[in-house]
Amino acid sequence: MLRSFRFRATAPLLIAGFISPHFASAEPVIIGSIHREAAAEIKKFLPLANYVGRHLQPEGINEARIVVAKDVSQMATLLREGKVDIYIDSPFPSVAASLLSGSKYLLRRWKRGRAEYRSVLFAKKDSNLHRLEDLKGTMLAFEEPFSSSGYFIPKMALAQEGLKLVFKPDPTKPVKREEIGYVFSLDDENTIVWVLRGKVAAGATDDHMYQEETLRYPNSLKAIYTTSSFPRHLVSCRADLAPNLVTRIKAILIEMDQSPEGRSVLKEFEETTKFDHLPGPSMAQLLKARKFVEAEVRVR
Repeated sequence: MLRSFRFRATAPLLIAGFISPHFASAEPVIIGSIHREAAAEIKKFLPLANYVGRHLQPEGINEARIVVAKDVSQMATLLREGKVDIYIDSPFPSVAASLLSGSKYLLRRWKRGRAEYRSVLFAKKDSNLHRLEDLKGTMLAFEEPFSSSGYFIPKMALAQEGLKLVFKPDPTKPVKREEIGYVFSLDDENTIVWVLRGKVAAGATDDHMYQEETLRYPNSLKAIYTTSSFPRHLVSCRADLAPNLVTRIKAILIEMDQSPEGRSVLKEFEETTKFDHLPGPSMAQLLKARKFVEAEVRVR
């Protein structure tokens, strides 16, 4: 079981938000995220929370707050207990939180202008690794335990091919012939460097990052496998959020790219292009991943 999914009841939360003086007694809307650096995450989400808070004032909502959880288990608990209303994240933690809390997918976020993305498993160009089967007996670097493109999506692809993955505490540990060892680099840049320096045999990252790094290090890397595409980011809501409020929040987010103010906030929110409805193929991918995620987080 991944240590990152163990809930720590004492883990602190940081909360911030927009407050309107006109509705002092109304319940706030809480927007949730997961990050190791809560203060930085709040700064990132604050323009969006302020925008949503302002546009919910006609509904009697006095503020939109931001809550940053330490991990998926904590986020799921907050969703179950009604302490987070809207949760925005990548596919893996969103699906995991849904399994653990019953949260519902609402919209797709075009993060950094991208609606979908893929994962790429890569190695040094001069290596003898050419296909997934060649990774047996080697060490692989993933980003971090709740990363979608840097962990979950490529790990799912390997597992679907019947390959055995075994977590290792560090890259120097031995790997058996019939297994693929993996470690966490904690950053995409680290993954690239570890592969280039031979610290690990191969790594995983998203397709956009891989393309950038092949330009930065020409003729140094090669793709072994590219996965199918997944939604870049998802907006979810807690299971029992009032339907009329869900409808209004969806409308606010979907309409953001149609006004100068909304487009300005979207740009500030990590170059987001827009929010839109999840298309059928994207929903199908999430449903397909659900069973694998359930095994990954050990839902009981």
